[in-house]
Formats: sequence, structure tokens, C-alpha cells
Amino acid sequence: MKLPLRSGLAGLFLLSACQTYTPAPPRLDAYPATAAGRSLTPPASGRWTAADLLAVALADNAQITEAAAKVRTAQATVQVARVPQVATLTLTAEYSDEASHWLYGVGSDIPLDIGARKSGRIGQAELAVLQARYDHAEVVWAVRAALARAVVDRQVADAEIAVAGRAADLRRQRAERLDRRVAVGEDPRSLALTAHADLVAAERRLSDARGRRRQSDAVLAKALGVATPAVADLNVAAPAMADPVWRSLREQAPLTRKDVLRAVVDYDLAESALRTEVARQYPEVRIGPGYTYDHGVQKIPFNLTLVLPPLDLNRAAIAQAQARRTEAGRSLEAVQAAVLAAADQAAASLATARDAEQLARDRDLPIARRAAQGSAATVRAGEGDRVDDLAAQAAVLDVELALLDARRAHRSALLDLEDALRTPFDPAEHALLQENFKRLGAAR
Repeated sequence: MKLPLRSGLAGLFLLSACQTYTPAPPRLDAYPATAAGRSLTPPASGRWTAADLLAVALADNAQITEAAAKVRTAQATVQVARVPQVATLTLTAEYSDEASHWLYGVGSDIPLDIGARKSGRIGQAELAVLQARYDHAEVVWAVRAALARAVVDRQVADAEIAVAGRAADLRRQRAERLDRRVAVGEDPRSLALTAHADLVAAERRLSDARGRRRQSDAVLAKALGVATPAVADLNVAAPAMADPVWRSLREQAPLTRKDVLRAVVDYDLAESALRTEVARQYPEVRIGPGYTYDHGVQKIPFNLTLVLPPLDLNRAAIAQAQARRTEAGRSLEAVQAAVLAAADQAAASLATARDAEQLARDRDLPIARRAAQGSAATVRAGEGDRVDDLAAQAAVLDVELALLDARRAHRSALLDLEDALRTPFDPAEHALLQENFKRLGAAR
């Protein structure tokens, strides 16, 4: 009877090593309270750079922290995949009224976790980690792109509010002057109606600019993981506007973009699944050593079990795995083609936007200013009309607003090119993103 006692003691020892369950219910009010309480500590210079803002987003953005948690979950799954397959243990007992009353035994069923089945399972788990890392990088890039666009929209909106406010004031003065002249019969009423229509358009432009400013603050706050009031007075340095040398980056993009690398991992997963299906055309081996005490006679049985493949020797599953591998290869080519097309389209849009801004700055604005200066000189000489002078001044501001629109389009096209290449043109941001990706890969 010593064997059952020893088995019982061994079982108690194993149970003592088990972990216990600790409940961790979520608190719905935790994140809103945390986000509302966060504040932004300005850097020593007092002005935020794009890299400063990105560092805050990497630490506090909810989407980024969620993607990082998924990476850690995938890394934990690798440890699960390394654990051998589950074995079974069967205990039997029998009592009879013979001289040796008891029969008891221990039987087992242990799968031989070796070969392609084990390596395929572990390899697929490791590839899932790469997928999670690339997904995390894509989330980080999406947040970075939203952050950069919010900064550009915010700065352009600030400049637009100042210019649109002045334009609305000039349109209001002109409309009031024309109202007085119409009242005394000096001008037809149609001129006053046209002036009021221009005033309405100018006020709408001012209102739209203020709305874009509020919207950019909301997007900026979301990217930084703070409440909107925390970014209201944020002093952000203007991004550099030099057009990059992008052609070498275009050649690298189909090889280094994280969505391309994720498609490569998808292909590797399909390849691993094919190897596993090929291995399954052979029987799976399981062994079953045991011990039996049969009414005074001790026996040591040993079983060998073969789990046979399907009747078609797994040919259908192998064909399906081959089709999936081919599909994964075509998907990789489609992603690379989309990358190249997006880069070319963004570069063409950037060239168009750059030319439009240059035309507005170097041709349209000087012409409007010369016209306004001539109108002002005529008024000073006593030969011009103040109403026409106000119209000329407002026309200059209209061209300045058009220049701001062209500048916004230029910066937006530059961001589109960054998005197509999946790399920031700011070296500080690029280094920060690379360091974050390496740090996440090193974490276990």
C-alpha cells in the first residue's frame, strides 16, 4: 500500500504549487478620471517640438498602450506553446474477497511532443508576436500621423483666425460705409447688398477657422491622452517645411514598412501551417507506461498508440494549406504595389501643392499688395474712394487667406508622403519611433 500513499503525497505537493485566481474587475471611471487629471509639463525651452509631443503620446495614448498589451499577450502565448502537450494519468482500483483483496494500477497516455508538430506550434506563436509588434507599430504611426496633422491644422487655423478677423473688420467697415451712402442716395442698393454678402462670407470664414482650431485641439488631446483643456495653450514649434529627398525612401518602403513586414509574417504563418499539415500525414505517436498491482502480482504494462491520419493521408488539408500560402504571396505583392502607388501619388500631390503655394506667394500676393498700395496712394492724393480702398485692402487679406489654404495643402501633402513612406522626416521623431519599437521587442 506504499504506492498509493506516495502518489497521494506527490499529488498534494503538485497542488501546493498551483497558482490562485485573483479577481481584477474593471473600473469604468478609472480612465476618464486619469485622463482628466493629466497635465502636460512643458519642456525646458517652453516650446513643444514634434518629438516632445510624440514621446507623450507613446506613454499615454490609449490605443498605443492597448497595442502594447497585445504584444505582451502574444509573448506570453509563446511560453504556453513551449509547454509540452497534456498527458493523461488514469488510476484504477478493485476490491475482491480473494486472499489478496486489492487490485490497483496507474496508467498514462503521453504524446511524444517532438518534430514538426512541436516546432510548428512554437513557430506560429513566435510569428504571432511579430504580427502584434507590427500591428503596434502601425497604431503608433496612426497616432503620430494624427498628432502631426493636428499640429499643422492648429497652427494654420491660428494664422487664419488672425487674418480672417482683420478681413471681417474691413468688410464690415465697407458695408457700413455703403449703407450710409445708399441711405443718402449716393450709391445703388445693389452695392450694399454685395458688400453685406462679402461680410457674411468673411464672418463664415472666421467661424470655420475657429471651428478647425477647436477640432485640432480635440484631436491633439486624444493623441496625447489628455483632456482638451490641457492643450488649449500649448506652444508648439512650427514643423520644418523643406521638401525631403524621398526617392531612396520610396525604394525602401516596400521592404521596410510595417504593414509590408506583417504581410511577410502572414506568408511565414501560411508556410508553417503547410509544414504542419505535411507532418500530419504521418501517424502521431503516444506512449503509455503504467503500473498494476493485480491481487498480489505486480505488473508494468506499456502501451504504444498511433493516431492515424485521415483516410486521404491529409492530402486535402495539404492542398488547402498550399492555396493559403499562394494567397499570402499574392497579398504581399498587393501590399507592396499599394505602397509604391501611394508614394508616387503623394509625391505628385506634394509637387502640385508646392507649386500652388509658390504661385500664391510670389505672384498673387504681390499683385494684390501693389493694387492696395495704389488705391491707398490715390486716397491720400484725394482722388480715390475710401470704399474702394477698403475693398483693395480686403482683397489683400483674401489672397493671404488663399496663401494659408495653399500652405495647409502643402503641409498636408508632405504628411501624406510621410504616411506613404511610413517614416517621419524629422530625425528626432524617427529615432524615437525606432527606439520604441526596439524596446517593445526586447520586453518579455
